[in-house]
Amino acid sequence: MKKSLHIDLEKLFGTAIERKQVSITPSIKMSNGQISYFSNQLDEAILQEFDGLFGFINMLDFKLKSKRIIPLHIEQADLHIFYLIEGRSSILINDLRTKKSIDISPLRGRYFYLPKGEYVLILPEGRTAICNFYFRCSIFRNGNERPFQFLHALIDAHRNNNPTSSWSIDFRVGPRTTAHIQHLLTKLKKGDLDTEKHILHELNELIKLSNEKVFEEYHRLSGSILKAREARDLIIQYVDQHGQNFSISSIAENTQISHDYLNEIFHQYYEQSASAFKYDLLEEKVKSLLLEGISVVNVAYSCGYTESSRLCKFFKKRTGLTPTEFITKSKNN
Repeated sequence: MKKSLHIDLEKLFGTAIERKQVSITPSIKMSNGQISYFSNQLDEAILQEFDGLFGFINMLDFKLKSKRIIPLHIEQADLHIFYLIEGRSSILINDLRTKKSIDISPLRGRYFYLPKGEYVLILPEGRTAICNFYFRCSIFRNGNERPFQFLHALIDAHRNNNPTSSWSIDFRVGPRTTAHIQHLLTKLKKGDLDTEKHILHELNELIKLSNEKVFEEYHRLSGSILKAREARDLIIQYVDQHGQNFSISSIAENTQISHDYLNEIFHQYYEQSASAFKYDLLEEKVKSLLLEGISVVNVAYSCGYTESSRLCKFFKKRTGLTPTEFITKSKNN
């Protein structure tokens, strides 16, 4: 996707410098992205960028002595998401043409429609970490934007080439959102078709998750339902990313509830324990990988096992079959 948002860090810092000349490190390290380091003896910044077919991704880290203003120039209208994943206080985006400003609070996110023009990013003192990506509005077509009511005005503004910037209501950036952002940034590869599918998939997941967050927060669903759903979605995500290599206690910790309460609400809403749900998903993942023709050794690795014998033991206990017997039986059916 053509780079459209230009973040003028040189205005504050001068030209980019070598990595060893800054003390800060990226809050999330982007794989295979372009990275630039900046320092002016008072302040430091890191900019990471990745250009994909469906979206352009920026990751910004700052360490500032006082409030600073960064000029932004936008060459063409796009839909943007800004996540403030770390910060002492809010950031502001100011449209210089209309003189409108909108804030993003720490651990919150917001969607924007930003037409061509000049803007500034106003940053607080201290450490700040911002993830931004802008994407093709064409992913919303054939009415598939209908479920995302909070984005309708922005999508319409883009389609009508509206000259005025606009934004959505904000939403919470919790552990699921952070995990998706981290997964998005750490699985990027240049010139790889699978990376484009990865970006599109994670973009879709983040949009759906934002929609869910808006609904939950502004329609005030039951707290126990929200925690159960949050834990369930995290388990799905962690099994997909890590296989068996995570604990239910870590899920409870990430959702800020006790292990016992997690199991209580999981039984209440899903009629099984969180561990049982995890291992049901893991079994299905193993079966799916085996049926794709992936070797037992590689399936074990993909599912978080250090030894294939441990995978075989798990699979035999769950299905009564070894992985080899399962493959043979599947071919004969």
